[in-house]
Amino acid sequence: MMEIWKNEKIYWAGVFLYFTASAFLLLTTPLNPAEAKLFFSGIETPTLWMARLVHRWIPGPVGVRLFPYLLGIINAYLYWRIVRSYFARRDDARFAFVIYLLLPGVIASGVLLNEATYALTAVLFFLLAYRRDNLLLLQILALLMLLPSPTATFSFYGMLALYGYRKEKRRIMWLGFLFLLLCVGVGNYDFRGRPQGHFLELMGVYAALFSPLFFVYYFYSLYRVSLEGPRDIYWTVASGALVISILLSVRQQVLIVDFSPYLLAGAMIPVAVYLRSLRVRIRRFQRAYRLAGGVVIFSMLLSALLLFLHRPLYEVLGKPRHFFIAPLYQNQAEIDRLLREGAACHPPVGKREEPVYRFYDLLPCTR
Repeated sequence: MMEIWKNEKIYWAGVFLYFTASAFLLLTTPLNPAEAKLFFSGIETPTLWMARLVHRWIPGPVGVRLFPYLLGIINAYLYWRIVRSYFARRDDARFAFVIYLLLPGVIASGVLLNEATYALTAVLFFLLAYRRDNLLLLQILALLMLLPSPTATFSFYGMLALYGYRKEKRRIMWLGFLFLLLCVGVGNYDFRGRPQGHFLELMGVYAALFSPLFFVYYFYSLYRVSLEGPRDIYWTVASGALVISILLSVRQQVLIVDFSPYLLAGAMIPVAVYLRSLRVRIRRFQRAYRLAGGVVIFSMLLSALLLFLHRPLYEVLGKPRHFFIAPLYQNQAEIDRLLREGAACHPPVGKREEPVYRFYDLLPCTR
């Protein structure tokens, strides 16, 4: 299963094809209601600043998605740098990098307008700077993460302080603690609410972010590392985000953007646990582990192909109304028809679809 990662030419050709396919998705996928709602939300964050700025020069969905796409490429480079130093063997790093690229959350965040991509960039930059022990750069990056963001940055700062305390790294501990105080002081976090049982919903969110089988193993890997080690900064950030999100889900809804950057930054942990479990066994007893790993990778590959090839499948199947992406294309077809006819307004639509029509300067018709 691992031999393919040793062929460098095939490997990097696959990475190039991946980002080409991502660019195709960016260009051809219609604007979805969540993106349009975020664009008109009035929230001032780095991602939305750039999306609105680029949209002035490049109208349409491409303009608002270009910044997340470029950040997605930067994130891939940063993640490669991290896993290259995390794993002793180069083919292991390649394997972990491919797993990262296949995660549904990574694919979607690099194509659609969202708030998680910028936070992931800052976290990966921070973790890379930490490995180089550059305190000034760490302070600058911690400050950049303090910019307006809907993500749960208090989780990252809190785990950073805890990690510094546990490892007796005083500078890291005080850096995390001071920024935690600033984050809580200037942030807009609401921890109130009554127990409503959003735990299963949160598990569904994480299953969609990582793919179900991989997330189950990720959950297990964090638990196993807590017992056996190494409890490094990656494990501390990822496990802290998972535990805090689970505790919060008892009382309130946790959105996918809240903690996803901090979990994605630790996506190499289950890969490392899997490879250690595989290699401590002699060859003839590795079969079950190789088979289980193959099933997980195959399921992730199918999910990725479904995302990348959803439009050709939609066309080949005759544009079925119950296809998972059908509402986007149906809305876009109606918008295109109205624009061709020179309409200045649109007939009544659902509240969820209203921002998409507004994006194309189509306001509700009034009698």
